[in-house]
Amino acid sequence: MNLPRSLPARLYLLAYDVEKERITARTQLGLVLRAAALADLYLDERLADDDGKAKVAAAGSTGDPVLDAVLGQVADGRPRSWRRWVNADERRIVREVRDQLEKDRLIKVERRRILPDRVRLRERREVKRYASEVKAALRPSSDTDRRTAAALVLAARGELPTVLSRRGRREHARRLEALSDPVWPIARALEKAVRQKHAAAAGG
Repeated sequence: MNLPRSLPARLYLLAYDVEKERITARTQLGLVLRAAALADLYLDERLADDDGKAKVAAAGSTGDPVLDAVLGQVADGRPRSWRRWVNADERRIVREVRDQLEKDRLIKVERRRILPDRVRLRERREVKRYASEVKAALRPSSDTDRRTAAALVLAARGELPTVLSRRGRREHARRLEALSDPVWPIARALEKAVRQKHAAAAGG
């Protein structure tokens, strides 16, 4: 089975620790998925940058309910910065992406009343293959397509430990900066949103 094309779905799968069988980066996962949806729409020229704010460049259905919901929000809302859109409905998008992946039989969800729901991968081999493909984009000689580069950049800016450790992000900072260009406003917004969330958590 092939993985879904959408970046939110792929970033959710990248956040899954295959060895420990659990979702990582739960604190900022919603921010990562929101940024992934915005980046997906930006790459497909559905959204455009207007002096630091997101604007709709092409309306109409994308064929993906998660992306359609985000596009509809931008279309119906007043002009806002990319960071505001990254922060919007971050909890809801996690549920929406998870439910879509469950519907597509890529994951199995065990719902629990007290503890967080348990998520199991159905396509371990495909997810591991894709993670290796994304990490390979770190090589300067690699010929990386824009969507794979975007997945790597968002995983790094969103601090997904399954893709890059903190040390890895430092070591590959220059390469990550070079790959950020196709989605630069969203990558920058995600980085700021994650830092803000960490600061708020540290402040109690």
